Amino acid sequence: MLVKERIAELTTAQLKNVMDKVEEELHVIIFMYKTDKSRYGKIIEEKENDMLEGKDTFPKTVSDACWVLGRWKNKYGNKDTRLT
Repeated sequence: MLVKERIAELTTAQLKNVMDKVEEELHVIIFMYKTDKSRYGKIIEEKENDMLEGKDTFPKTVSDACWVLGRWKNKYGNKDTRLT
């Protein structure tokens, strides 16, 4: 993140901002990995594969992750486990 923004030395405010972003992204990763694997396992697998290819497609906030998961269409054969 710092290399991308070409920052060599940080001010206290910049360091706090970076740490807040890192913490939020950690929360997103934990949130995504704690979801129902039978329902969302494929999207997590796709995100992991994207990371291996150098694409960072993980949502950046928990709110964004909720939005993505709420609209995810599980079209890979796993049965939908939602109660109707």
